[in-house]
Amino acid sequence: MEKNLAITIDAFAIEGNLISPKIEMQLEKESIFGIYSDVAKINYLTKQLASYSKIHIELRENGMYHRLTVNEYINFVKGLYHSSVDNTSLLQLLDFIDRRNVRLEKLTYSEKQRLRLIPCYINEKPIQVIEEPFQNLDEHSKRTVLNCLLSLKEKQKTVILLSNNMEDVFLASDFVFRLDSKGLHKLDVKEEEPLMIEKSETGPIHFEKIPTKRNEKIILFNPPEIDYIESVEGEVSVYVGGEGYPCSMTLNELEQKLTPFGFFRCHRSYIVNLQKVREIITWTRNSYSLSLHTSEENIVPLSKNKLVELKRIIGI
Repeated sequence: MEKNLAITIDAFAIEGNLISPKIEMQLEKESIFGIYSDVAKINYLTKQLASYSKIHIELRENGMYHRLTVNEYINFVKGLYHSSVDNTSLLQLLDFIDRRNVRLEKLTYSEKQRLRLIPCYINEKPIQVIEEPFQNLDEHSKRTVLNCLLSLKEKQKTVILLSNNMEDVFLASDFVFRLDSKGLHKLDVKEEEPLMIEKSETGPIHFEKIPTKRNEKIILFNPPEIDYIESVEGEVSVYVGGEGYPCSMTLNELEQKLTPFGFFRCHRSYIVNLQKVREIITWTRNSYSLSLHTSEENIVPLSKNKLVELKRIIGI
């Protein structure tokens, strides 16, 4: 495959209303690209990508023959793609060594989703598009899928992950994009340099509310109400109860204002309310997330260079 591959996606409109403009992507070889968007745009994007001969697409709801055993299913898929890949290597990669003779109908949802990566691993096309690779998976399966994605890179394949969950695309992607009505926006996923903040003298706690805007109305939130704050392309959203509210303040301003209330800058693009953190999740040696105890299941990324500081703050 050439060093870069250009992909053009036509404009997407419904009943004359523009949903997404025409976009162009430049893909680097042996990289993982994550695209975050809503379900309608993901479905349209999948159909557009299917027109490229160099792309293999693996949908979340691809059918399986449930009467087959895991080993028989691998043989079936290998026959479709005329592959000679050793079964044992695939069983090890997807952690099915001890379950090779189990019928697919007996597998859990997470195990079935792991199996759908087999076609991506054995087909010869240079670009693999995978819809929702982590959706509703248990943590063990997430780690297994992540290892498989890294193996695809080692096989010199380029991977595109499509998801309506931003935290999922952050888990594995080298490059992350958001697709909305204005087009495709590249998000910053680099490890940030430690930010030096001038410490203020200790004083009494001030219950300062955070201003947000929704439908031309200004909504004020007390800091304890806030779950986390996210910045995408310079646009800041304050998340409360699973809903995002636009905020005119910058992430740096919010960090300085909210630090006395127990908030922590866990990532270049995220500030989290430490009172809402339930678990620190380790995906790989360089990939971490924070699971929040909120009304909705939320997972936000944790930068590697913030892990030591967080452990110091919480006393571990």
